[in-house]
Amino acid sequence: MKRTYIFSLIMIGFTILLVACGGDKTTKSTTSAKKPAKKEMKAKTPKKETKKAAKKKEVKEDPNAIPTPPEHLAKADEIIAAVSDSDVEAVDAKKKFKNLCAICHGTKGNMKINGAKDLTKSNISLTESVAQVYHGKGLMTPYKGILTDAEIVAVAKYTESLRK
Repeated sequence: MKRTYIFSLIMIGFTILLVACGGDKTTKSTTSAKKPAKKEMKAKTPKKETKKAAKKKEVKEDPNAIPTPPEHLAKADEIIAAVSDSDVEAVDAKKKFKNLCAICHGTKGNMKINGAKDLTKSNISLTESVAQVYHGKGLMTPYKGILTDAEIVAVAKYTESLRK
């Protein structure tokens, strides 16, 4: 009984890992196709961007993103106004993030499991971030009954520090 339970857990973990890493995607074989001459390859290869040009590129908003409802934003503003800076500073936001959020977002915020957004590329405001942590969004769990208001604001502020 114990062995089958452990085996089941291992298989579930492997399945989640397989899905998160891209799964069973097949690649096209290039052995049957003619390879283009070097001159043709150079003509088709786009120029690589410099580091400065890459930094200047703005992060485009996701066209499929669900807009945050106005009542959620209003509640987030209330939470931010009600929480003092000393309450926020007293919370170990990094530890809270690691325990609750890193499962999907990763410890650096860029893992993107289960539809989680890449927090290193996020450009949302603190209000929107607090609203998402408080109410949840998509598959994200709402933390309104799990975390205190000060912890929610602290975690939201911590996610801003993950941005590149």
